[in-house]
Amino acid sequence: MKRRRGPYRNGQIHVLSEKCATCIFHPENRMHLDPGRLKQMVKLSLKRQTTAIFCHDTLDGDKAICRGFYDRYETVPLQLGKRMRIIQEVNPTVSKETRKETTK
Repeated sequence: MKRRRGPYRNGQIHVLSEKCATCIFHPENRMHLDPGRLKQMVKLSLKRQTTAIFCHDTLDGDKAICRGFYDRYETVPLQLGKRMRIIQEVNPTVSKETRKETTK
């Protein structure tokens, strides 16, 4: 069983370098979310201020922050990460086993 790790690891906050193909923030609703679901997810993330929305493509392995969320909203951890320059961009799923990482 592969160990799953959160988006904060190795002293970096991992964020996708671009939106994945089925990002929930694409205007076409490619994930077929129920009406109001995205708004509910964003509201909860902003209310907690301790998290962000993870990319659904990364949930089965090393997690990364959804690029669509990152580009639109700022939670306290993301603000601190930007100021501290600890944002690590990760390419959207090349394969779920092999992620190429680039430093922002």
